Amino acid sequence: MARLILIRHAESVANAERRFTHGSYEPLTSRGRDDAVRTGLLLRGRFDPVALYASPFVRALETARLLGAALGLEPRVVEDLREQDFGEMRGRSYAEYTSDPSASGLGRWTHRPPGGETLEEVAQRAGKALDAIATAHLGQEVIVVSHGAVMAALRGWALQRFDEAPVGTSNAAGYLLVRRALRYEGPFPLPLEDASAD
Repeated sequence: MARLILIRHAESVANAERRFTHGSYEPLTSRGRDDAVRTGLLLRGRFDPVALYASPFVRALETARLLGAALGLEPRVVEDLREQDFGEMRGRSYAEYTSDPSASGLGRWTHRPPGGETLEEVAQRAGKALDAIATAHLGQEVIVVSHGAVMAALRGWALQRFDEAPVGTSNAAGYLLVRRALRYEGPFPLPLEDASAD
């Protein structure tokens, strides 16, 4: 059994501006950095991860480094955890994408932005990467930091369900998957409320 704690990167500049990133290099906002630190402290109080994996994109790697500072872990980069390629939508507003009916609901899995990739394709590449991480960490807990579309794709991969609309994840939040006997259990919600509220 492996316990996989999946976290979406904290708020990026593009998130704050409600648009897709221009590329892999856009950083977190100051709010995003604060949220990543807070999430790292909450994870430290509830889990005992032995490894930390991250997408190579700056916003995910920056989040992972801030989580890792609280947990005493250095992130390991996994290329296949990178965000969905939105092709010609790079730099454009979320509203432009969601105004296309074929890009929402169940159609989100197979919709291909011009010059980009589908969410199903993201599930295939990121899902195989997640399987490899789980296999390498039997009996352990690990953290995996990625992106909004990747988080939705991995949820579909774990459930082997692509016949329902993808489910989103908020910035600096996530869910838990348990890999047991070549199948996933979950996703389970993460207990990331402030410990002072206990």
